[in-house]
Amino acid sequence: MRKILLTTTAFVALGSVAAVAADVSLSGNMRFRYNAWSDDNAVVAGENNNSMTNIMQTWIRSSDTTDNGLSIGTNTRIRRAGNIDRNWIDINGDFGSLDLGQQWSPSYSASMHENWAGTVAGGVYMGGSTSAGLAAMQSTGFVGGTTANKVIYTMPSLSGFNASIGFGDAGAATNDDETSTAVSYTMPMMGDNLKVLYADIKTDPATAGATKSVGKEMGIEYSGSFGRVYAISQNTTTTTAAGADTNDQEGTTFGGTYMMSSAARMVYYRQEMDQDGTTNLGDKFSSDTIGVRYDVAGGLRVGLLHSTYDYTDASAVANNDDGSATRLEVRVDF
Repeated sequence: MRKILLTTTAFVALGSVAAVAADVSLSGNMRFRYNAWSDDNAVVAGENNNSMTNIMQTWIRSSDTTDNGLSIGTNTRIRRAGNIDRNWIDINGDFGSLDLGQQWSPSYSASMHENWAGTVAGGVYMGGSTSAGLAAMQSTGFVGGTTANKVIYTMPSLSGFNASIGFGDAGAATNDDETSTAVSYTMPMMGDNLKVLYADIKTDPATAGATKSVGKEMGIEYSGSFGRVYAISQNTTTTTAAGADTNDQEGTTFGGTYMMSSAARMVYYRQEMDQDGTTNLGDKFSSDTIGVRYDVAGGLRVGLLHSTYDYTDASAVANNDDGSATRLEVRVDF
């Protein structure tokens, strides 16, 4: 990715105040997508549709080093709609690192899921089904995370051991604060690397009688120049003040990335989710996704992603839904 480097100097005309300088970089990407999907939901008489969409994001980053050796910087992402969805300060030193502001929760950024670890053509894409039950089955495969304001501390890496903890204060009007952690250990094995991961996220009840939510992920990954293979187990629960689990999703995902060449890669993963909560007890979801990506040159990337899925509504057969979705994405990084 090419970056435009700028050096900015702030002069304060008051006595002999010294000037300060920081490196500022501008980067980003634009993505054009052609989407097509088909499903078989009796309630909506099936949907067979296509659409064109596009995404633009621009990153503005600054970096500097203080006299005592601290590395400091800022990170801001601007989306096509003009909104800023990620915006944080990072401070790094021998103590580790601090992220202050709008940054992803450690449970999200540390996930081994292919959606996050390697974007082929826009991550997980299951089409435009209007099935509420399908949407409720967390088909993206994550245990949760937000970009709300938070403080994240990451300890220095110690012989392959890494850990992060994040805390988000919900504010004065509510009590649903967020705490998230991610702990991993990476060791060499047969010339490559084996990694184990544990991540969780907890959101407190907004009021004394409200529900609380917990998400957990445990995973293992083997990676090297060939790509990677991985397997994760995930669980998300929503619990009432009386102790009943209205939502209790248990899921597994396994898959991998194969590096066909320095410019081309192929991915595959399978997800399976079961609902044991009282609200949608017995609901099931499964999907298979395969994709290919080719990095052409000069920041140009082409990706193709195809998914098939099956959703079973245990309490209403008419809501069952199975279908497929395909996404072609052309992306240019700058």
